[in-house]
Amino acid sequence: MQSGCFPRPLDLQLTDASDNKPVEGVTINRHSVTLLSLLATDSNAVQSGPGGEARIWVPPFNTKLTLLQSGFEPATIDVFNSKTTDNMLVSSNSAHQTFRFQDLDEKTTHNMKLAPVKFVPIQVRVVEKSNGDPIDDAEISATTFLYLPMPGIENRWGFPDLQTMRSDGDGHTQVSHASGFRNVLTVRKPGYQEVRQDLDASNSESELLIQLRQLQKKTVQFKVLNSQSNQPIPNVVVRLNEQRNGLASGPNEFAVVSNEDGFTPLVPIQNMMPLVIETECAGYHRFSLGLDWRALKDGEVIKVNVRKKGWFE
Repeated sequence: MQSGCFPRPLDLQLTDASDNKPVEGVTINRHSVTLLSLLATDSNAVQSGPGGEARIWVPPFNTKLTLLQSGFEPATIDVFNSKTTDNMLVSSNSAHQTFRFQDLDEKTTHNMKLAPVKFVPIQVRVVEKSNGDPIDDAEISATTFLYLPMPGIENRWGFPDLQTMRSDGDGHTQVSHASGFRNVLTVRKPGYQEVRQDLDASNSESELLIQLRQLQKKTVQFKVLNSQSNQPIPNVVVRLNEQRNGLASGPNEFAVVSNEDGFTPLVPIQNMMPLVIETECAGYHRFSLGLDWRALKDGEVIKVNVRKKGWFE
């Protein structure tokens, strides 16, 4: 069997870019890059030793390594088994490096310098979109992530802590931008459209203005039916399908349950964008339905057809 079919070692020496001291305890997450695995996971993770040394066995596939340690910017290594030219390889000592699988051996140690995270304070002001009036007590969440928003794993992955604060009487608050990560600000308040905005360190040069749109309400009722028999279905949960991005439920969420006749209680629907409801019930497939708020009428009954699962579903 050819040697290219076996994993090869990648030896690293990890140091602090600010003082060249070794960095211990860096978690190196490894995954093969395929259509079924596009993001790094914490499976088969390796940690650097007291001297900043680490050895990772790389399989003969295109592989991504993500290096994470609390207090440092994330670093990445791409190892390509496919054809790669010299000008595609990133220079050594960079926090983002590229190697060819065939170049890996047990003789070479590669140096990587990890940059400490820099926090830049940013002033934020939350106002009413229609008239510019300040909005107090709005919830502001500042999240940091690499690929997808995943609040709740900060301690395990070494991400900066989730920041949660509220605007004061003048609509002001302050958040911190963490270097090396994607930073996203989510602003919520009951009765207002949620706003999400990417945060950049350049926002520190002036006040970041967040405009919230006040929502309007219409009251509707849902009737849940079996899509095959057209019979009413009890105990179906109908709720707002939120884009939470890893955060807790928003202040405008709702959830109602159908009765024996398939009817839910009356529920206020706000003109959120997007406006999607979803169903959940044992024995039935989940179903999502987009609503056009402008076409809704007060007191309207909205029929929701759900499909029963088969024997092996």
